[in-house]
Amino acid sequence: VTPDGKWIVGGGKLAAVACVHSFEKMQEAISKGDFDGEVMGIPILKYETVRVAEVPIGLGPLHTQFDDQGYAYTSLFLDSAVAKWKLGTWEVVDKIPVYYNIGHLAAVHGDTAKPRGQYVLAMNKIAKGRYLPVGPSHPESAQLIDISGKKMELLLDFPTQVEPHYGQIIDATLIKPVLVYPLEENNHPYAIKSADQARVERNGNRVDVYMLAIRSHFTPHLFEF
Repeated sequence: VTPDGKWIVGGGKLAAVACVHSFEKMQEAISKGDFDGEVMGIPILKYETVRVAEVPIGLGPLHTQFDDQGYAYTSLFLDSAVAKWKLGTWEVVDKIPVYYNIGHLAAVHGDTAKPRGQYVLAMNKIAKGRYLPVGPSHPESAQLIDISGKKMELLLDFPTQVEPHYGQIIDATLIKPVLVYPLEENNHPYAIKSADQARVERNGNRVDVYMLAIRSHFTPHLFEF
């Protein structure tokens, strides 16, 4: 979905074009019942009614991300490339090869209403032996691409995990991780929350030790069965 919500971009691993659909036309077709049959009870919108453009960006268009300048970036599985194209005019302005058979693609805030441009990350499916084997599961490749200029430029090429999916690139200032887990949120029935609660309970031949561990210090540190 484009950042302004106007268009929906579709592709296909064996397709030669990216299909752009109008969200407004979809809503109109739904309200008019302008369907072309159904599958499993789900109505099918008429392709010609909701289509805006078919963009010949290359072979195997899969995932599309967006920047802050009105451009779309689509991964091309069969072409092993990333295509840059203009929204509205539907013209391809640049392509850059990747190694190899790219699947998912991530841009900086590229899935949001306010993308930030700068970079895209190509997450490729097949490394074709580019890296040393490290076991039965071979590393695949990822490539960081600069999209700030007219021409895309490869910045970094590195190994990554097998079949990388749905990565996101966001501003680091938005990440506010919890540094210490709040003790009050621990509702485990056997949890203790302070050294005062540390104890040894004996019931016949059963011994329960409620122990507190802080780094390498344990309380109680000594007990007998």
